[in-house]
Amino acid sequence: MLDPHRLRLLSELARRGTIAAVADELSYTSSTVSEQLATLEREVGVALLERGPRSVRLTAAGQALADRAPRILAGLDEARVEAQTVGSLDRGTVRVATFASAGATITLQAADRLRESHPGLAVRLIDAEPAPAVAALRRGDVDVAVAYAYQAEPVVAPDGLTVAELLIDPVVLCVPPGEDPSGLKELRDATFSAGPPGAQCYVYTREACRAAGFEPRLGFETEDIAFTCALVESGRAYAFMPELLLGFGATRPRTLALPELPPRRIYAVHRSAAQALPAVRETLDALVAVSRPRAAEAVAGR
Repeated sequence: MLDPHRLRLLSELARRGTIAAVADELSYTSSTVSEQLATLEREVGVALLERGPRSVRLTAAGQALADRAPRILAGLDEARVEAQTVGSLDRGTVRVATFASAGATITLQAADRLRESHPGLAVRLIDAEPAPAVAALRRGDVDVAVAYAYQAEPVVAPDGLTVAELLIDPVVLCVPPGEDPSGLKELRDATFSAGPPGAQCYVYTREACRAAGFEPRLGFETEDIAFTCALVESGRAYAFMPELLLGFGATRPRTLALPELPPRRIYAVHRSAAQALPAVRETLDALVAVSRPRAAEAVAGR
């Protein structure tokens, strides 16, 4: 019998072209992907890959199987959904991956709501940033992922996944005491705090300042909220921070809402084939319900 996870790896290899790209997409190591594909070849009994010193390509048999893989996987998802929809919400487990600030607020509130309405349903929360969360969703390790993206436009759903926007989290400029800039252009010589290179807050800080016409001076590197707030409060740095995060610091610095700053969009994502699962539907409904008041507050505060 073909293993669905290995079949998914072959399908991703056909789409992305390299084992490294598949590993990055699904948060595996390259060696794990190679081993799983080798196991799949043994299961099928024919060579699926042509391996070179620095590359790999599908054989004709591998391509034929990869072409059928999406339909096979979709069929398995549909069969699982059909079987599970026969049951009720008085048993089973729904697994939700969520990043920390949403986990401590809307995701936790949604989990409480589910436990109250369906006490037999176990809700398992898993701490994960957006990329690993979506990778876990693709692998089938979680049922729903709560993620975010810093952008002005709505998030576009990747293939095979469905996105439901929960709320728009405004990003504000945290300002040291006694400072009163009218806009980013005045901060050309200021010091900023952001995360390490590659982190989303690092990328956001550089892009926001570049849009204002300058390269930011990054004097502090941290993703810790309390540390960032302390740096701002002590007058050592400016920082960009989503509103939802500000409640987690020991102190709340003074902030400025600047119209040129794109927000952080928080959304729930699930496999499209799982839409009919009662546990997934109820989880999405709970997330939307607890997010609605916060979304209304954000709109009123603009």
